[in-house]
Amino acid sequence: MPRKILIIEDQATMRRNVALMLQLEGHTALTAANGIEGIETARRERPDLILCDVMMPEMDGHAVLRALHEDETLRGTPFVFLTAKGDKSDVSEGLGLGADAYLTKPVSREDLLSTVNEHLKS
Repeated sequence: MPRKILIIEDQATMRRNVALMLQLEGHTALTAANGIEGIETARRERPDLILCDVMMPEMDGHAVLRALHEDETLRGTPFVFLTAKGDKSDVSEGLGLGADAYLTKPVSREDLLSTVNEHLKS
């Protein structure tokens, strides 16, 4: 069953590549170029899962996650960080904020799809 997945990523090439991988699996890929746009899209579209970068201008991924957790209709949406910040402390911080998973760039297609499918089941 196709699911709606929101990709919040400021790098256009990365955003397109992830969207294409998800579309090839039959999902609907929604995209946002920054955190503010991502929150607006999430509120409007109610995605089944959100993939979000951490380091973005205007509003970072941590602020996006906090804002979405304050929205009771989006609080339960699976949220996965997809970021270049891969230090152990970065991963701990992201998961500590309530992310369901943490992937580091560059991410393999297999790791991305495995994580997405795992969190869409719940």
